[in-house]
Amino acid sequence: MHVTGTSSLAPSTGFVAGGRTDLAALARQFAEDGRVRIPGILTADFATKLHGRLKSWAEWQLVTVLSGAHREFDSAGMDALDTVRRAQFDTLVHETARNGFQYLFDNCPLYDLARAGMLTDPVLKTAFDTVRSEAFLSLARAVTGHDEISFADAQATRFRPGHFLTAHDDDAHGKGRVAAYVLNLTPDWRPDFGGQLQFFNAHGDVAEAYVPRFNALSLFKVPADHAVSVVAPFAPGARYAITGWLRAGEETPAS
Repeated sequence: MHVTGTSSLAPSTGFVAGGRTDLAALARQFAEDGRVRIPGILTADFATKLHGRLKSWAEWQLVTVLSGAHREFDSAGMDALDTVRRAQFDTLVHETARNGFQYLFDNCPLYDLARAGMLTDPVLKTAFDTVRSEAFLSLARAVTGHDEISFADAQATRFRPGHFLTAHDDDAHGKGRVAAYVLNLTPDWRPDFGGQLQFFNAHGDVAEAYVPRFNALSLFKVPADHAVSVVAPFAPGARYAITGWLRAGEETPAS
């Protein structure tokens, strides 16, 4: 993965040498708002390559909450369900959303796969290695002001029409989550296609919303009330991203 404007690294990381000139301004904005969006985080060629890989990726899992527990399903298999069975599933998902926290989207758990030695796709592995790299973490520390950030986890996400993530704050006891990141990888996305990263104020109003911008990195503090709005049924494709948390403390060994 190619991050514009960090210290130079070995060629295998794909970083571009040189420093950003906007770090101070980005840090001020994060300090004031608790969030910031950084454009042009990757070189254009790798951003396009990574988007293409996500678009062609076939091993997505559909994730949601059912009966109070996180559930994972083969996405292609769920797409093949007959109309009646899929309608029953969607009804359960939507009932949970009406009454509390809920999500419905496709993911590829890069962090879990890598720790199990199963992340073998070269493009996705390069993406994972980048958000784990010292250069990426240094950029995150400089912008957020949190020097205690020690590692990042990661997943690839695909939000298709009807997918969403309801309001929550990402706080999880014992996880060491300092900030969250979203690296959007979908070109030509209009605001009315949905899939916006929304931030809420104390009154429950949308204080700010980030339309998915290709090759832009969003950083925001944890906890912070936010959601991803429903992707519209007329959206021409999916909203792709690499997302995760910037975390403090020691990383537990993979089991």
